[in-house]
Amino acid sequence: MGALLIIGGILFLFGVIVTVTNIKNYKRRQRIIATPTSPIAQAPGNGLVEIKGRIAPSEQGLVQTPFSGRHAVWCRVTVQELRSSGRSSYWHTILTEVDGRLFMVDDGSGQMARVMPTAANVMLDKVSVASSGTFNDAAPHLEAFLQSRGLKSTSWIGFNKSMRYEEEILAPNDALYALGPSRREPGPPVHDGYRMVPSSQLVMFQGAGPDGELLLTNKTEDQLTGKLLTGFVVGLVLTGLGVLLGLGGVAAVIVETL
Repeated sequence: MGALLIIGGILFLFGVIVTVTNIKNYKRRQRIIATPTSPIAQAPGNGLVEIKGRIAPSEQGLVQTPFSGRHAVWCRVTVQELRSSGRSSYWHTILTEVDGRLFMVDDGSGQMARVMPTAANVMLDKVSVASSGTFNDAAPHLEAFLQSRGLKSTSWIGFNKSMRYEEEILAPNDALYALGPSRREPGPPVHDGYRMVPSSQLVMFQGAGPDGELLLTNKTEDQLTGKLLTGFVVGLVLTGLGVLLGLGGVAAVIVETL
């Protein structure tokens, strides 16, 4: 009976923690659902805007990812090391770096948007590019990358550490979903069929506060809203199970005392 109360209490507390930590994702999901997609050419550019299109490089060009050597407009690299704690092992992140360039998005509406990814919340799936370990030396370019940042793939006695190298990439022609603050800036003159007239360009950027978040992903809107909801729902389910088990334990104690 007491076991039910203990398990129920643990599940309840864990569920509450998971739910609370996913409230921001739930709010992001609500913001996505509430914001209709705007064609870039018609987006007013004076507040929150949602666009979908394909990535194109800007005049700032591309970056080359350090592990796979791919060309991208934005990348995040992560290096993890396998560590032990008692009888269990876990992957510990020893380095995370972001590099990117301002890029364009083309949705076929006749205009392209300019996206400034600095400080944006970029949600991508990690891709494992390489690994190293006991009988698997790190490739020379990986070792050079680590050493340039004061790290090594070997221990102080020369044994290889178990490490993995991951990348998250936004590359030219990738699908892009973007939601965030926007503005209109002067663009190059265009011909309206009679004469050259001034034009404007939609610019998306990271703003201030929760409502100023610029969210970027290569997922579809449905995939993104599903991902953002998962943790919140798991937290609610665990909380509910904890309550039910706790009530079951209390009921069992009451029955025993009758």
